[in-house]
Amino acid sequence: MRRFLIILLAVVGGVATSVAQMRTAYFMEGSYFRTEMNAALAPTRGYLQVIPGVGGLGVNVSNNYFSVNNLFYQRDGQVHTFMSSKVTADEFLKQLGNKGRINANLTTTLLGFGAHTDKLFWSFGLNLRSTSEVTLSKDMFTALKGLTNGYYDLGDTSLSNREYLEAAVGFAIPLKDFMTFGFRVKGLVGIADISMGVDEMYLDVNEEYVRASMMGNIRANSPIFNPNYLPGSDLAFDTIIHNDYRQMLKNVKSWGLGLDFGFEFRFLEDQLKVSVGVNDLGFIRWNRASTINAMGNAGFMYEGFNLSTNEAKVDHNFAATMTAPTGAYTTRLNCSLNAGIEYNILQNHIAFGLLSHTQFCQSHTRTELTASVNFRIGRWLSTSFSHTFLNGNEPGVFGWAVNVHPTGFNLFLGADFIDTRFAVYNGMAIPKMLSSANVYVGVGFNLGKAKYMRSMQPIEKKSKKSKSQPTTATPESTSPAAVAATATM
Repeated sequence: MRRFLIILLAVVGGVATSVAQMRTAYFMEGSYFRTEMNAALAPTRGYLQVIPGVGGLGVNVSNNYFSVNNLFYQRDGQVHTFMSSKVTADEFLKQLGNKGRINANLTTTLLGFGAHTDKLFWSFGLNLRSTSEVTLSKDMFTALKGLTNGYYDLGDTSLSNREYLEAAVGFAIPLKDFMTFGFRVKGLVGIADISMGVDEMYLDVNEEYVRASMMGNIRANSPIFNPNYLPGSDLAFDTIIHNDYRQMLKNVKSWGLGLDFGFEFRFLEDQLKVSVGVNDLGFIRWNRASTINAMGNAGFMYEGFNLSTNEAKVDHNFAATMTAPTGAYTTRLNCSLNAGIEYNILQNHIAFGLLSHTQFCQSHTRTELTASVNFRIGRWLSTSFSHTFLNGNEPGVFGWAVNVHPTGFNLFLGADFIDTRFAVYNGMAIPKMLSSANVYVGVGFNLGKAKYMRSMQPIEKKSKKSKSQPTTATPESTSPAAVAATATM
């Protein structure tokens, strides 16, 4: 049980995303990742990402339900799990909302390219993306923590996962001296789409019996599926999986389209910047020829223990049957909205930023607010520190990123949620307040710097010379004509 809880914690709240989007990198001018959050925010240099999985990798896990703080409790100098008898049901359940949501997103860059021309920034990217959502019922944990007589409705449960390949082409162009517009169009190829919905699931407990029942449906789409099955037949994976790889390639017919666009406005000689970006406004049309549908039901009944036969009175059943194929269907992407305000001081060497990030998921919407301070140390090193508010992010959980971008090379490391407080459980240090995780790693090669973008300037030092001190002669005063005129005076 202890190992299970530690593994659950790692999966839900602490594995190494919206698409996984790096909040802390939004105001880091040398980072490639800021362009993913706003198409108008071009990096200071062009880039080339040619190492799949290493050129760019972003993983995000977020939830509104779990953290170490409500899964583990300190009692009498020791740490106990929420299942311990020393933790009351009310103490644990009052920290949970009526509905739990867990989101996981993965973005892997297979190939990336960006280049500056006279007035434009062009970019191309080939990415593999994955999004997952899980919805949980609070009654599930009510039953798990304190199973007493009563009826528990567990039906508010669902699961979905989507995998697709993305080819993106974009540009950023200054429309005015104070405004830049960015646009990106994405061609999408659907790889897999799986959704499971529970129509009915309950647990009924009293003195005479324990009864549980579940009814749900599954819809899945992938080129590996063979939809030529008989409705009413049992769900058997060996009959619905293609053995012919050529047929699998022919079934890659699910496609889609996505759009990103954004603006950046600059004021006070670029000291104050305001930006807004919309990402993943689009859809995927899933092919009918690779869609399967099934319905499942399960039941369980326990009516006590027969002392004469030493046998438990248990009855259970499970069945999953294929249902009639449906036509093609369309799913929308998880769209996101980012709005930021940035103020620069010390000749652009230090910037303070505030970012609002809103994710429009399939079943809900979540908003976060991230404050950051960014240090641009020279022309090739920048770092950022941040804290994200809202959605259960506790004080003491910070973000950090560093970007090394000299001529010819770029290395980025960052995480949005780093817990600074730990609890020790069975000799293992566990982050105490962590409820989300967002980690980014990127390695690339710089191609060239933009000539039209404002860069950092050396910090000017005040001169100690008196204002009355004669100034150096200008080139005009030492010209031959000036010398001749002086000689005739």
